[in-house]
Amino acid sequence: MNVGEKIRNLRLEKLMTQADLAGDQITRNMLCTIERGAALPSLPTACYIASRLNVPVGYLLAEEGDDFAYRKMAAMPNVRRALLAGDYIGCIATLNANLGDSFDDEVALIRAECEYHIAKEAFDSGRLRAAAAGFDRAISAAKNTVYDTAWIRTRAAVYFRYLSLLSPTLTSDMLETSEIETAKSVGDDFCSYVLAKEALDDGRVGEVAAYLSRNEGTVYAARLKALSLMRNGETAAALGAYEKLLSSDALNVGVLMYEVFGDMELCCRQNDDYKRAYEFSSSRMGLLERLLEEA
Repeated sequence: MNVGEKIRNLRLEKLMTQADLAGDQITRNMLCTIERGAALPSLPTACYIASRLNVPVGYLLAEEGDDFAYRKMAAMPNVRRALLAGDYIGCIATLNANLGDSFDDEVALIRAECEYHIAKEAFDSGRLRAAAAGFDRAISAAKNTVYDTAWIRTRAAVYFRYLSLLSPTLTSDMLETSEIETAKSVGDDFCSYVLAKEALDDGRVGEVAAYLSRNEGTVYAARLKALSLMRNGETAAALGAYEKLLSSDALNVGVLMYEVFGDMELCCRQNDDYKRAYEFSSSRMGLLERLLEEA
C-alpha cells in the first residue's frame, strides 16, 4: 500500500471528503493527485495531512510491511474501549480491520484472551460447537505470545473434557487427549464446577464441601447439593431442590439445565412417576439437539 492509498483509506474511514482533508493548506486537486499515486507529498505536506488524519506521519511514510507499529497505535484506543466494555467480538473485529494477520506479543495476548471469553460466552449461551471452535482459536493465538497464557490452555482442556461427555464430535484440534483428561483449573466458574462434580463422583467429600462453601448461592452449588441428596436416597428433598433450581432465573447455562433435566428424570423414575420422567427425558434430548446445532 503506497502513501496515497493509505491517505485515501484513512480519509474514508474517518468519513472525510477530499475538501475536508485538504483544508486551507493544500488544494483538493493536489490531494487527489497524491491519493491516485501520481505524486508524492513533500515532508511538510505529509506532516500536514497526517495531523488532519490524526495519525503519526511515520505511518504514512513507512514502507509496506514496516507500518505495523503505526497501525497498532491507531487501533489500540478502540481496542481498549472494546475491552473495557467487555465487547470481545468488537475487539477482535477492530484488530482484524486494522492489523489483519499481523501481531506482536501484546496483540497475540489480546486475541487469545478475547477468543477465550467469546468461546465461554458461546458455551454459556448453549452454542457448543461455536464454543469448541472458539477455545481452539484462543489456544492457537496464545501460542504466539511470550506472555503467560497457560491458564487459557488449561481451562479450555477442562471445557473439552466436559464437552466430550456430551458428544464425541466436540473435540479439540489443538490439545492432546492426555492433556484434556488430566487438566485441572479453578480460575473459571464452570471449570471449578466440573472439578467439584468429578470430586463428587469419586467420593472426595472434602473437596466437594470446600467447593460448596466457596460457591454458596450459585446455581452450580445448588445442582451439586441436589445431586448429593439424590445419590443419598433423599429423593423427595432432591426433587424439591431441583424444582427450586428450575424456577431460578439464574439457571441460564444450557448445559447445566441439560444436567438438571437428566437428574429430574432419574428422581421421577425413583418415585415411580414415569409420566414426568418421560417429560424430562424428552426435554433433555430436545435441549441436547439445540446445544449441538452447528455454529
